[in-house]
Amino acid sequence: MSRQTLTKPLANVKSSPGIPMGAGDWLQLEYLLYEDNKGIERKWERCIRRKQRPSDIDAIDIHAILLTPKPEILFVVQYRPAIERYCIEFPSGLIDADESDPVRSAQRELKEETGYYVSEKDIQLLKVPVAYEPGLSNSCCYVAKVTIDITRLAEPPLQELEPDEWSLQTISLPLDGLLNHLLELEKSQKGLLVIDSRVHALATGLAYAHEFI
Repeated sequence: MSRQTLTKPLANVKSSPGIPMGAGDWLQLEYLLYEDNKGIERKWERCIRRKQRPSDIDAIDIHAILLTPKPEILFVVQYRPAIERYCIEFPSGLIDADESDPVRSAQRELKEETGYYVSEKDIQLLKVPVAYEPGLSNSCCYVAKVTIDITRLAEPPLQELEPDEWSLQTISLPLDGLLNHLLELEKSQKGLLVIDSRVHALATGLAYAHEFI
């Protein structure tokens, strides 16, 4: 028997403001105190971004579908010092402090990282917070979806990368059998490449849908 509702209501949790423990140029480590559903005080450490954002949403992830005879999805591959390897990810970026419209952030990041330009009206934004790594950080994003008819492009797109994006390159993979394509790509790089968890979740979901639905 399946269960499609929660077995008990979500409790309201009281928590204190974060108490700093240390900071770098971009990130800060802090702890906060909170009370569980029985009133017991507990402690949790987390990492937050130091730079202020216009909202609780830090970033935009972009699902860019390339319209070809067999549709593909666009990814970026870049070196991630934190894991000391390359990672295949969705095009993504932080919302600038002066950006109040996340759609414009998505438009800007897509152009910078991939070279593809899409108009704001063609960006479908799911304005629901998505947690990146809730056991470690309070960082959240929105997800935007775009479709790009590459048969209408006269020239290949040109990226507009920042100096610290020296390693960033794009790759597109077929949506059909995406999980297998990702695993084959990862294997071919002999330990240098890791699949981002959100990319893996999408690919696994597509595989499950094909298997069970």
